[in-house]
Amino acid sequence: MRQDAKMAMSGNWGEGIAVSLVGGLLMSLIAVLQGAFGEGSVVGNLLYSVAYIFAGIPISYGIYYAYLRFCREGSLQVANIFSMFNDRYYIKSVTLGLLVSIYTVLWTLLLIVPGIIKSFSYFLAPFILFDNPELSAEEAICRSMKMMQGHKMRLFLITLGFAGLAILSALLLFIPMLWLVPFYQTVFAKFYEDVKAETAF
Repeated sequence: MRQDAKMAMSGNWGEGIAVSLVGGLLMSLIAVLQGAFGEGSVVGNLLYSVAYIFAGIPISYGIYYAYLRFCREGSLQVANIFSMFNDRYYIKSVTLGLLVSIYTVLWTLLLIVPGIIKSFSYFLAPFILFDNPELSAEEAICRSMKMMQGHKMRLFLITLGFAGLAILSALLLFIPMLWLVPFYQTVFAKFYEDVKAETAF
């Protein structure tokens, strides 16, 4: 998958960096709200929470969607970041993001490791929703759990590689992240395509 991602990104790094910059800027603007009224401000935290739920979640899923379309069509477009803001996906993407967060937190309250394992189980849910907009958010989560059976360790190793390189990029002021993020977003999209091809769904 990494080799396939490298081949796919060849000649598309500019578009990948543009998607990363725009997506990162939008998420940063949402994060700014948290400290806009002073550190620890109740109003600031409330504004951030509302903005993240109703704008941040659809934007983050829109980035996934942009790379999934890129893997399938060979075209990486910044406009696809906003693909969740429509009647087809918006409500379901927000609901999905909330449910995944709630379930992950609840499992993490039991023990850290089960929370991490469950987060991997839910990983494919956004991609499943993209392909099956008729499903509910809960149905997308359930299907993701089934599809991820036997694949969680693969995803863990991919994520571990990304995390390690992200930490190393700190030595270079995180500048390498401009290339790492689009590369690994492509890897994650290809991971979904690979798992999907192996399942009956």
